[in-house]
Amino acid sequence: MTAPTREQIATDKFEILENSITSLCHRDNGDWAGLGKCFHADSRITTSWFDGTAAEFVAQSNAMMSGHHPKDTQRHMMSNPRVTLAGNRAACEYYVILHQGRTLDGYEFDFQTWSVTIDLCEKRDGVWRICTRKMIYEKSRMDPHVPGSVPQSYYDSLDLSRYPEPIRFHCYRNERSSGQVPKNLIMKNSPEEAAARREVAAWVSGA
Repeated sequence: MTAPTREQIATDKFEILENSITSLCHRDNGDWAGLGKCFHADSRITTSWFDGTAAEFVAQSNAMMSGHHPKDTQRHMMSNPRVTLAGNRAACEYYVILHQGRTLDGYEFDFQTWSVTIDLCEKRDGVWRICTRKMIYEKSRMDPHVPGSVPQSYYDSLDLSRYPEPIRFHCYRNERSSGQVPKNLIMKNSPEEAAARREVAAWVSGA
C-alpha cells in the first residue's frame, strides 16, 4: 500500500477537524439537519444525559432546546484538537468548555462545564464522518449571571448529592432542562475513561 502524502494527511486532518467543529456549531445554532450529516447513519453518542444513536441524539437535543427559556444561551467552545490517522479511520480528541445561560426559578445563571470529547471517525465513500462520540467530564460551575442577584437560600435549598461532585452543577442543569437523570457518565481519571481510551487504541489499530 502506498503511504499517504503529506498533502493527503493534511487534507484528511482538516476534513476531520472541520466536521467535528461544524457539529458543535450546528448543535448550538439548532441546525438539526446539519448536525445529523456530521455522523454516519450507524453512529452512537455518549454524553452526560444521553447514550444512543446519533439520530436519537439529534431528535432529543431538538426537543430539549425547544423547551428552553427565550433568554437561554449555549456555546460549545472547542480547543487543543489532535487527530490520529490510521488509513480510513481516525480519532479526533479535543477539549470543550460548554458555556450556557439558563433561567431557573426566575433567576438567571451562567453555567460552565469542562470536558474532553473523543470522536472516532471513518472515511466512507470519500467522506469523513463521526462513528462514535464520547465525552469525558472534568468539572463544572454555576454562577449568578448578575453577581449577588441570587439569594444564598436558593443554593442552600439545592440537593446535589446524587450527582458526581466534580460536575454536580452540570448534571443539575441537565436534569432541570431535559428531565434526564445522568447515566453512563465518563469522568476524568475513571475506569470508564480508561475503557474509552482502550476503545480509541483498538479503533486506530484496526482491531
